Amino acid sequence: MSERPQMIISLLNLKGGVGKTTSCIALATAAARDGKDVVVLDADPQGSATFWADNADDNGRPLPFEVNAANPATIKRAAKKFQGDAEKWAFIDCPPNGDAAQEASDFVIIPTGTGNADLVKTAETVRTMEANDKLYAVLLTRVLTNTNGFKVAQENLENGSISFFDAAIRQKEDLKGYFGLPFGSSLYGYEDVYSEIKEALQ
Repeated sequence: MSERPQMIISLLNLKGGVGKTTSCIALATAAARDGKDVVVLDADPQGSATFWADNADDNGRPLPFEVNAANPATIKRAAKKFQGDAEKWAFIDCPPNGDAAQEASDFVIIPTGTGNADLVKTAETVRTMEANDKLYAVLLTRVLTNTNGFKVAQENLENGSISFFDAAIRQKEDLKGYFGLPFGSSLYGYEDVYSEIKEALQ
């Protein structure tokens, strides 16, 4: 693991539809509100983070940080640029493989739903992180907290000795409505995830 201050965070999962881009924008918002100098690097070919930022600009309500299209070369440059500056934070919205982002990152977040298909792909991603000795944590998203599925997912992660956040992101219709807009006062639990990230990186 790198000895420099940790400030490059990737969001990665082999499976789509797990809230990766929403998690990226929400956590970048939490960091910006904490006074960090934040940039989001959109390395996903779908360009969802870029589309989000463009829509926010078009609506006259820009995000509180830049969102830049990224590729392996720009990600490597960001890693060098941010070296030694703990106040600069980059969040990378990764493509499914995300090899360059993994290499540059100090911390990898693996957002996932609680379904079996989600957890199978998450386990594959976790094995890659562990093989590369990469600091990571699984983030359960879109959860219904009072269901057996949520409880089983937590138990499976714990029994597999998989690192995961204590905070989980509940399924909320309001959360979907922020696509293309900056978040309001509530970050729907992502502020708690951000606090855990800071604790993990100290």
